[in-house]
Amino acid sequence: MHKIRIQRNIKRIEVNDNGEYIELDFDDLNLPYRYYNMIRSLEHDRAEFMQELADKIKDKSDSEISEEMIEAERKLNIYFRDKIDEVFGEGTCRKCYGDILPSLDMHIQLFDALTPYFEEEAQRRRSKMNRYSARRTGDAL
Repeated sequence: MHKIRIQRNIKRIEVNDNGEYIELDFDDLNLPYRYYNMIRSLEHDRAEFMQELADKIKDKSDSEISEEMIEAERKLNIYFRDKIDEVFGEGTCRKCYGDILPSLDMHIQLFDALTPYFEEEAQRRRSKMNRYSARRTGDAL
């Protein structure tokens, strides 16, 4: 019997001291799409969210402002946590951050740590596509 096995391009990345990991399946072409859309969306939504907060607190006392800001930051980070789990799979944030509601700084650390994997994959795909350029294939398409 003949067999075929497709080699997969999955990066397993350990994310905590308990040996838990997340997987980046770069054979799923939706992964980079979801990741970069999530980053753009979070940047946009954060700016919009901050504008709404500014409008909400403009006529409030200092103690009311502090309370509003804490609640707003909490809601924003819940939103970020949910988006990350949506892109990378349920439980990603728990694995990366533990059983806490992570701060914006923690999310940024995660994005900074993951971005090189996506950039490396983009470079790998570009170099692979260059092998099949029109010049190399004799313009035979």
